[in-house]
Amino acid sequence: MVDDAEGRDTVRQLMKRFEFIAAQAGAMAYVLAKRDPHKYARLLVAAEVALKTVTQTISNADRDFIAIYAALDDPRADWSKAVVAMLDRGATEFTGEEAIERFAFLQSLEERFHAEMKDKNKSDGEEESGIGNRG
Repeated sequence: MVDDAEGRDTVRQLMKRFEFIAAQAGAMAYVLAKRDPHKYARLLVAAEVALKTVTQTISNADRDFIAIYAALDDPRADWSKAVVAMLDRGATEFTGEEAIERFAFLQSLEERFHAEMKDKNKSDGEEESGIGNRG
């Protein structure tokens, strides 16, 4: 196990990343909402679909996330080392067969996203054009 100071430093690094990501997302949402509120509403729907079909699927397959959750579930494991390993990892590079598999995986997620959006747009269109809809 790491000492208290190293554990705190690891959590501090995570908090800084989370804070930056939240600020960046908030700034983007603010700009988009101000520029075109209707388009922003449509983008929120698309983001929900992307979260379900793409982002969450990638997170579920991420080796670092899997290792961290496994370490957190094991009382004997040094969970902080798993977190530090993720923070220190840097960019992931894929080569050869692994790159081809990754590309195919991402392409399948893209296809799922487009299919979900097509279904969502179709059902939204049916709701909007219904009789008695006073929107």
